[in-house]
Amino acid sequence: MTGFLARCRDPHLLWALVLAPLIALLFEATPVDHVLIRPYFDAVEHVFPLRDDLFMQNVMHSGMKLVVIGISFAVFGAWLLTWLLPEWAPHRRRLLWIGAGMAGGALLVSLLKHFSALHCPWDLAEYGGYAPFHGLFDRLPTGTAAGRCFPGGHASGGFALMAFYFGLKDIRRRPAIALLAASIVVGMIMGWAQMMRGAHFLSHNVWSGWVVWMYLSVLYVAFPPQVPSR
Repeated sequence: MTGFLARCRDPHLLWALVLAPLIALLFEATPVDHVLIRPYFDAVEHVFPLRDDLFMQNVMHSGMKLVVIGISFAVFGAWLLTWLLPEWAPHRRRLLWIGAGMAGGALLVSLLKHFSALHCPWDLAEYGGYAPFHGLFDRLPTGTAAGRCFPGGHASGGFALMAFYFGLKDIRRRPAIALLAASIVVGMIMGWAQMMRGAHFLSHNVWSGWVVWMYLSVLYVAFPPQVPSR
């Protein structure tokens, strides 16, 4: 019990809690979301020209999603091999942790998105859609259907790769930090591609990364990737 309480003071968890109100303040009190997405909107035609672009759809959306899914399957495949290859057995718990971290983080974002009231930019009236804009903490206008577009689901696939950082940081810190940086870059690229299509605001993607980070931090505290020392 003492070890668990000590892990609850993990800085990864504490820093995420500190950053949450700052992220909320940035996006709710400033027009940064609209400023960053406006260049991708054609104000004359009232459309996002890249919404149905083949490269954006087939490579940046479907292609990158398949790559992330492939990585997660590879991790679970390696975990299964630990039951057949005795020399891999010491890595069994860690591989399971990374796989559960990737899958759970993405699924949590998907679940939150399903119950979200916020709309995608392309659904908003000011961007050629039908719905009025409302902030994260605003009540959904009467008669308006929920948008189910928050947090950013596509970006969560890239951010889910942060599971490698948490899974490896206790034994391979430098590679783990490099993987952390890479996963954040991949998550932001995937999220930014969706911004270019009009599917998400930057805030949707940043909150997606925050949700995945919180999930991984809590998982790390509750079920560490290696057996805690007594």
